Amino acid sequence: MNKPLTTIFALTLMFISAIASSQTSEIIELDEKNSYQYKNYYEDGSIKSIVGFYTKKPYSSVESFEADLKKYKVKYHGERKKYYQNGQLKESVVYKKGKVTEFMKQYFEDGEEYSVGTEDMPEFQFDLQQQNIWLSQKVQEIENKSNINLQGNGMIVLEISKDGSIKSVKVRTSDETQEKYLMEIGKQIEVKKPAKKDGQNIGTRFAFKVEF
Repeated sequence: MNKPLTTIFALTLMFISAIASSQTSEIIELDEKNSYQYKNYYEDGSIKSIVGFYTKKPYSSVESFEADLKKYKVKYHGERKKYYQNGQLKESVVYKKGKVTEFMKQYFEDGEEYSVGTEDMPEFQFDLQQQNIWLSQKVQEIENKSNINLQGNGMIVLEISKDGSIKSVKVRTSDETQEKYLMEIGKQIEVKKPAKKDGQNIGTRFAFKVEF
């Protein structure tokens, strides 16, 4: 094989390899009946997120699952975890056939936990199982009202007193121009009942992830 053909062959192999390595997500069937796990990866191959889910009818493709995931139509089952690119756990919550059995724990990139473990989580004006739908509706309202298209994601962190009043609302997002919109949503959240630990009301911190 002459040198030009050798070069073309090598480049072709590199291209094929790049396509193979660009696979950023997969669905794995678990031992438990009707139980699966979706894994999503960063470009460098490190794990980005894990979603355990339950379905009696397997998905025909990763893309069809991701479409349902985006529309909040997935019945979570088992662990749902997200990771920072440095490998640090970002958030973790455990489900059983769509119902939360271990509430969310959340961490900053340096590993500090900013959620507070409790026996009973605070109760809001929306069911925690439906929080993503509620937040999505609020984002849509802001986009329509302000004629904008929000992009990315952010975080709303509430500091809640033991009497259920909200002491502070903080927001974090990679785009500072969007912070005011997150704050607008955060100020609409109402606490109906405070968190409990050992049977007593306690103050706590609670965070909501907002996808734009």
